[in-house]
This record gives sequence, structure tokens and C-alpha cells, in this order.
Amino acid sequence: MNDINAISSDSRTIRRLDVETPLGVVHLAGFVQKPDHRSVILGILSEYVGEPVTAADIVESKEDTRPKFPKLDFDVNWTHSDGYCVVAFGGRGSLGLRLGVDLERFSPRRLHLAERFFSTEEASLVKSLTASSGEFAEHAAEREFFRLWCRKEAFYKCVGGEFFEGTLRRNMLKNPVHLDAPNRSVYFVDLDGSAVGAPMKAALCLAVSA
Repeated sequence: MNDINAISSDSRTIRRLDVETPLGVVHLAGFVQKPDHRSVILGILSEYVGEPVTAADIVESKEDTRPKFPKLDFDVNWTHSDGYCVVAFGGRGSLGLRLGVDLERFSPRRLHLAERFFSTEEASLVKSLTASSGEFAEHAAEREFFRLWCRKEAFYKCVGGEFFEGTLRRNMLKNPVHLDAPNRSVYFVDLDGSAVGAPMKAALCLAVSA
């Protein structure tokens, strides 16, 4: 992983990270979200391709709310949590590489959601860690819950479908997760939010699929 710091045009610090995945290198950039994260994302993409990328280049619809950039020859996806934003984008000419990225701030109040929404195997793991005593065990349960939650969000953003009906209860303990489509899998890279400069304790996951 290659870690580079840079300053954006509006003086916000951008923390950059190049991530090696089984399907190629993916570029990450993290920065403070407010007041306008999209302008920073457009600036990052413009710098990368060497020509202006503007809001007019973004395609969104009610049927598919995932932002797309038809003029670019690589996929782009972003996420934000607690006022911090992370954008992920593939290398030039990597149109076949689909990305999903998710950042989640740690919160012990959400651990009960594992039993309600996770697969049986995932819920059992989080419950076993929660039942253990000591501060380390509590942190382990929190880290595992958000590692899995980030995988689910990144998976959904990578492949689409139904989140609550199809993705949330899907077992994400394995890496990669194999899809129903022939020879298609989703690979995860689990990171700490601090890797891209997030100021709070947070989990970060990058999902890639070809």
C-alpha cells in the first residue's frame, strides 16, 4: 500500500492510499466531508485523468442511485461517516473492475443489530465475542461487527441487488464471497479508517469484483 498526503484546491487535506487487491490496484482518498464532498471528489478525479471532470459527467437515476461516470474508463464509488468521506476509484482502463467502499464509525449501541440482521454464523461470532469479559473482548466484538457491516455495505455497492432482502443476511465471513454468476466473486480488503485519515475510530472496507 502506498500512502501519500496531498492538499486539495479548497485547502482540505486529502489522505491518499493505493490498495493492492486480487484484481488490481484501487486508489483511495479520504477527506473531511463538509461543506461539499462532491466538489472535492471531482477535483481528485480531474487531477487523476488530467482533464476536467464535472457534475455534468455524473449520471444518477431513481432506478439506480449509484453515481456513474460514463466518460471515465474506471469505476468510482464513495462513502461517508461522521463527517468524513472516502472515495475509491480504479486504475485507468479498468472498466471491468467494479468497486464498493464503506466507512462506518464504531458505536457499541449497534451491536444488537447482529442478532437481528446478520447470518446465523455472523451473529454467533459477534455474540461470543460480546459475551467474553474484559475491555479487549468488548473492542473485539465491536471491531468484528463493523468489519462485517462494512463488508455488507461495500458488497451491496459493488454488485447491487437488494440490501435488506439479499445482502444484509448474507454470510460475509469468507473472503472472497462467490456470486451466483459463473466465475464471479467479490474480494474484500478490510482496513482501519485511520489508513485514510479518518479522525474517529472506524472500519473501512473495499470490495472489488470483475
